[in-house]
Amino acid sequence: MHPSRVMAVETRTVPTRGRWQRVDQLRGLAALAVVVCHLAVSGYRDAPNLDGGPWPWLALLLGFGYLGVTLFFVISGFCIHLPHARALARAGASAPAPRWRHFFARRFWRLYPPYLAALVVAVALWWVAGGSVSWLTVTAQALLVHTFHTTTFDGVNPPAWTLAVEAQLYVAYPAVFWLIARLGALRALGAVLGVTMAYRLALALVPLPIQLAGPAWEVFLARWFEWVLGAMVAEWAAGRLTLPRLLFTPWPGLVALAGGVLLEWHAGTYGLYILKEPLYGVAFALLLCSALARERAGTSSTVTRYLGRVGVHSYSLYLLHRPIQLAFEPLAREVATWPSVIAHGLPSSLLIMAATTPVVLWASRLFYRYCEQPSVRRSQAV
Repeated sequence: MHPSRVMAVETRTVPTRGRWQRVDQLRGLAALAVVVCHLAVSGYRDAPNLDGGPWPWLALLLGFGYLGVTLFFVISGFCIHLPHARALARAGASAPAPRWRHFFARRFWRLYPPYLAALVVAVALWWVAGGSVSWLTVTAQALLVHTFHTTTFDGVNPPAWTLAVEAQLYVAYPAVFWLIARLGALRALGAVLGVTMAYRLALALVPLPIQLAGPAWEVFLARWFEWVLGAMVAEWAAGRLTLPRLLFTPWPGLVALAGGVLLEWHAGTYGLYILKEPLYGVAFALLLCSALARERAGTSSTVTRYLGRVGVHSYSLYLLHRPIQLAFEPLAREVATWPSVIAHGLPSSLLIMAATTPVVLWASRLFYRYCEQPSVRRSQAV
């Protein structure tokens, strides 16, 4: 296919806009997937029924909600790079570098105040639930350095490890921008892929102390490729990268996603686990590209409109959901010991944790309105 025909398809199907409905919908889907994954962690592992809980296959199925994290990384790379990709598309090689001080200030005011407020909520809920709080862990989490050691990795709000990685990815973004501006999108992606796979291979081959081995897999270098894949989608959306028509269909992304799921069962064979997250990143980047190419105004369904609304406050939902779930775990453990629950084999733990979801959604909407939204406005004023 001639490149100009590919570009014609791209410019017709990908409108220039400030906010993408599909991105909000995918954010909402990713956030809800992580919420479901963590309620299964509570219901089947941390606060299960005494018999372990019914339907073990359901725990496996819900556990795949962790893939929402990879989708978040891809979407983040897309959203962060898109305005700069558009600037490059307008001015070409003569485009000035972004004002990095301005960039980091906006990121700080957009994300850190809600993050800190959610940490305060998490500590308060730990106390309410009768848990002990390590101030070393809280301090490390507040400073976004808790992911470097096993003793602080989970902290009082376990999903916050992804936000620490996200902060590292922001710090690395100037290097990504330089690579894209100087080498072009695909060569930059190849360079990042080489770094990521070299790092993951080194982790697989070089033994590390147990305190560092697990956290080392969640340093940004191990997830860099996923994030930069999102930046490649931004390059395409800005008209700087041409892609084959086949990639505008969902099938390549679904095939890559199926390949990642297949690796779940063979991850220990020949060290194939080093390929898992990068392959999932490819899958979600392809699906994001396909979804954006099909965005049309006024065609959303009830489900997609709901996902879009959740996507708007998905950051608040991500910040709050796990502390609220953890606060309900003591109740789930207590109810699991009731004679009637044991006698009738009631899946009380799973039901209690599922029942926290409306509470989580309501709380996240309030948190968005009174905490995150002011932070958004402050970042826009920088």
